[in-house]
Amino acid sequence: MSAHRTIIEAGPGTIRQLCCEAGAAADDVVIGATLDAIDDRVALVGGRPVAVESLWRAALRSRSCVPGGPVHGGVVIVHPSWWPSSRVAVVAAAAATLSDEVLVRPRSWLLMRASKTAPEATVVVEVAERLAVVIGAETVAVPRRTEPHAVAQRVACAIAGMGPAAVVIDAPGTVTGAAVLAASIAVAVRSSGLTVVDVGDARLIQLARSALREPSEPTARPRRVRSRSHGLGVLAGCATAATVFALAVPAVPTKSPGPLGPPGPPGSAGERPGVVVANSVQTAPTTFLVEGRVALTVPANWPTQRVVAGSGSARVQATSPSEPEVALHVTQSPVAGETLNGTAERLKRAIDAAPAGVFVDFDPSGSTAGRPAVTYREVRANHHVRWTVFVDGPIRISIGCQSRPGGEDAVRDACEQAVRSARAIGI
Repeated sequence: MSAHRTIIEAGPGTIRQLCCEAGAAADDVVIGATLDAIDDRVALVGGRPVAVESLWRAALRSRSCVPGGPVHGGVVIVHPSWWPSSRVAVVAAAAATLSDEVLVRPRSWLLMRASKTAPEATVVVEVAERLAVVIGAETVAVPRRTEPHAVAQRVACAIAGMGPAAVVIDAPGTVTGAAVLAASIAVAVRSSGLTVVDVGDARLIQLARSALREPSEPTARPRRVRSRSHGLGVLAGCATAATVFALAVPAVPTKSPGPLGPPGPPGSAGERPGVVVANSVQTAPTTFLVEGRVALTVPANWPTQRVVAGSGSARVQATSPSEPEVALHVTQSPVAGETLNGTAERLKRAIDAAPAGVFVDFDPSGSTAGRPAVTYREVRANHHVRWTVFVDGPIRISIGCQSRPGGEDAVRDACEQAVRSARAIGI
């Protein structure tokens, strides 16, 4: 008899095991802090600073089927499909302390098992607190800014544009309003004649346990060829829908979902020995970053961190792994009712009050990647930061593109992609 493999759900709203009876109890406050701090190095728990890597190790161990000892059968981590690679790496590293055999899978890999249609003809919708993420031929995020019916219509538009035969809707019980939104999406999608499968917490557990029992790779099912006219009823009503935005996230394998076989050779995924990240082979060049009330795309292999010390505002920084002076900075501020002209006036006053020569090239009517914005350049000893500032709804978003003096080409592509994709969410 083979050793039992532990499968753990890590995010979006909880950390729990999906394979067996509950392990040792864990404080929900600690679990919440663990998830909230995944992009940080240190978190405050009960007023005490705790290393985030330590929090994740403790959280995963408390959710393992053998919380008091090593996991002999291996560990499978299931994470939100839209998480950036930096988050996946944090969880994978923590899981590697539980077992020498760790498999990391996107959530859509498990959800695909609920569909009786071929994976390449199935779209998955993952509902999160501030987004509904549609994963198919491309990945599209719809902000949850408005009431569920309006969000559902925009999700249906995104799905119709991909031309699937079936839709699997993921509605985690720990995500606020997920069940209501999932029901609205199901109604909107069914009206176009698509097959819809709703997956709640209980169904997700069934899918996980079924995956553990599979002895071999399922035979791929033939792809269903659909008429492009299928779903035109939904597309016809999409012209007036609010903008959704495409995301370049790590690719999700589209072949039939396979069994939980043995991990590859040590180091085969570029992670710690024995840790296999399922989507590592097809990783796209950019990934999806959600910070506070802002979402944008950044280079997938650029580590991110929150910066709260030193000069400047608190921000998230994504840094090139090959050149430490090349980076992106993202800050945000609530500015209900502020216009771009108002933003320009506010920034001009702050710049005029700063020491001469620190902020230069101020342009109240600038543009980056075709987006109207206030632009200026921050001059530091070892690098320059070209700032692009704009307003999206009630949020002011500032994106700083850092490079060595005269070396802007090194950050240009990442900068334009970040500015072009940045949106306020969850408003």
